[in-house]
Amino acid sequence: MRPTRRALALAGLCALGFWLAGAFGERSLDAIVVPGLVALAAGAIQLRLADRPTVERSQPTAGFPGETRTIEIEVDAESALTARIAETIDDDLGSDFSPSKRALPATVAYDIELEARGEHRLGPLTLTVSDVLGLFTKEFTYAKRTPVLVYPECYQLAGVEGAFDGHDPFDDREAFDELREYVPGDSLRDVHWKSSAKRDDLVVMEFDSEADATGVTVVAEAAAGHDDGMASAAASVATYLLDSGLAVGLTYPGGRIERAGGDPQRDQVLRALARAGPGRADDPDADVHVLADADGTRVTVDDRETPFDRLADARPSGAVADGGRRS
Repeated sequence: MRPTRRALALAGLCALGFWLAGAFGERSLDAIVVPGLVALAAGAIQLRLADRPTVERSQPTAGFPGETRTIEIEVDAESALTARIAETIDDDLGSDFSPSKRALPATVAYDIELEARGEHRLGPLTLTVSDVLGLFTKEFTYAKRTPVLVYPECYQLAGVEGAFDGHDPFDDREAFDELREYVPGDSLRDVHWKSSAKRDDLVVMEFDSEADATGVTVVAEAAAGHDDGMASAAASVATYLLDSGLAVGLTYPGGRIERAGGDPQRDQVLRALARAGPGRADDPDADVHVLADADGTRVTVDDRETPFDRLADARPSGAVADGGRRS
């Protein structure tokens, strides 16, 4: 517990009161010293008896570079205190936060911008608590750090067939078995447009279940300093395949995800690539190979290599990677 400049000034006035009492009589004690000492004692006792405030910080959802998240900090205290709230935010997160002084209990909200791929942190948080008169302060540090996960940039693969001479090498499914009515959740990639036009209603192609279960495995690796390019290309390819209704597996430096499909797999792949660093990844049975190094980022399918830039759309699209949902 430390005295503020206000407390030091008040203590100086009390000392002056004692001097005046000695010089001019005890009336000075009643006019200055007694109220000052009572205020100092009350402030010190209030802060000494105050319990540690409780702090809760909201957990932001993962997202893509360029998205924003609103963070809420709830500070609660049993005593009537004021506090200066200071938050530590990683440099790779943009923020409009600035320390502020609030009467407790209080809720502070601020925005962060997701800027760079990776797992970043909010915190620790510091509360500088003062009594109602602002005479003494006491500092509390809350070491808990809240993770903020930023996915890699994800691109639409608009140039796949052009890059592979009119053939989509990622689609390893055989001819469809039958046509059925479209239901919400079906991939637009599976719509049979000619039949839909004749029936005046959407119908989709139903593929052989064994072929779909085969799926595709993507292996991704990168030289030092090129892991962002690797993560972006692998995420773009994996989400493209998942949107096509295929089961997708991923092998990356330091980890492996078994083949599966659907939104849970999409989330698992993106989370893994958000944290992935450079290094080698060995999977001789992989169907798609992504490599990023000083020569650029390339995608190899069926022993045919093509620069990722030829496959990707010009701008990253988070809506592609998270199925069009924004949190």
